Amino acid sequence: MLKLKKLTSALVIATALTVTATSVTAAVQPNMAKVEERKARKTQIVGERVGKTLVKAFDLYNEEKLDEAIAVLLDVNSNNEFDTATLNRFLGNLYATKDEKQAIKYLTLAVKPDVLTFNDQALSMKLLADMLLQDKQYQKAIKAYEDWIMFTGEQNSDAYMRIANAYYLMNQHDKVIAPADDAIRFSAKPTEGPYQLKMAALYELKRYKDLVAVVETMVQLFPENKQFWVYLGNFYTLTEEYSKSLSTLQLAYSQGYLEKDSEVRMLAQMYANNNIPYKAATTMEKHMKSGLVKKDKNNLNFIASNYQTAREFLKAAEYYGELAKMTNDADAYRRQGSSYLAIQRYNEAIAAFDKALSMNVDKPSGVYMSLVDAYFYQKKYKEAYAALMNAKKDPAMSRQVRSWESYIKDKAKQKGVSL
Repeated sequence: MLKLKKLTSALVIATALTVTATSVTAAVQPNMAKVEERKARKTQIVGERVGKTLVKAFDLYNEEKLDEAIAVLLDVNSNNEFDTATLNRFLGNLYATKDEKQAIKYLTLAVKPDVLTFNDQALSMKLLADMLLQDKQYQKAIKAYEDWIMFTGEQNSDAYMRIANAYYLMNQHDKVIAPADDAIRFSAKPTEGPYQLKMAALYELKRYKDLVAVVETMVQLFPENKQFWVYLGNFYTLTEEYSKSLSTLQLAYSQGYLEKDSEVRMLAQMYANNNIPYKAATTMEKHMKSGLVKKDKNNLNFIASNYQTAREFLKAAEYYGELAKMTNDADAYRRQGSSYLAIQRYNEAIAAFDKALSMNVDKPSGVYMSLVDAYFYQKKYKEAYAALMNAKKDPAMSRQVRSWESYIKDKAKQKGVSL
């Protein structure tokens, strides 16, 4: 845990580590005087006949005879409003385990007259809201949760969380934020759920700066959640804060939080984006050798090109060679030749260039000009001149060819070499 505390404190964050500003008051404002008045109401009890029916149904339920228990309740009627509401409440509770729509029907009938005891009415209203949400009646579920808050006076984090979730499931992302904030505010301790909902909604709304601020808070509050670090590193790229993205991913990597192929590749890409090509190449190389990162043409090309940018030409040539063998790609051989040429490995360079030419590489005149270099610096003037003549076939190379032609002729003449 001490490591994690150090980890979170090490994260340099320019924006304030706060959730997007919320309103001072909650979305739902109960009338507490009415709540207290309702609590103080005289408690009623069911009549004898209904009472016996309820006991019988409850015994059947305890014996796991659910259908029989429901049948007993459906078989009795009462003209008493309280008795009827109580019967409907029990039916709603029983149906909740097997049939959402029937549960919704009877719970709606139970709560409508508002004659149940305070606790029974509150529990029935909450269960009704849960059933509506489960049945994907999202707008009605939202109203039911708000009614429950108004009735109980309880600013309940879970209820606001479910309201936010209902809005999200309806793709009304702009309406997710306020109830998610209320869920956060009224929670006894920080929980991940409302933050994740808020994160998802802000992403859909493309409010990337607000999104980053929320996820910065998430890694502070829940540093053990590895995925939040990956999210933060990724979301910094949406605001083009590449150095912060790299810092975050480095911290996560140092703690062993980057466990997937895509996560390691993201870290390597951030090294490349921040002009640290050597680390980009070695990070990808390490995890390719371990088997975590797939050895495919994209990853081989990434390693090779970053080694080349880092001027590690021998390593670049090695990986361009692997890429060429895997893909049979002429341009990979050309780039391998260029890497060898940069470190004066002329024979290897010539072999790679010849291979590229044999495979009909694009713009062969450029490859011929590279061969001119390789042959000339080995003092193989005849071969250099032959390569130059092939390059000369491309009018676009005329300027370069002119500058080399007389120079090669002079050198060959000095050395007594016949061209």
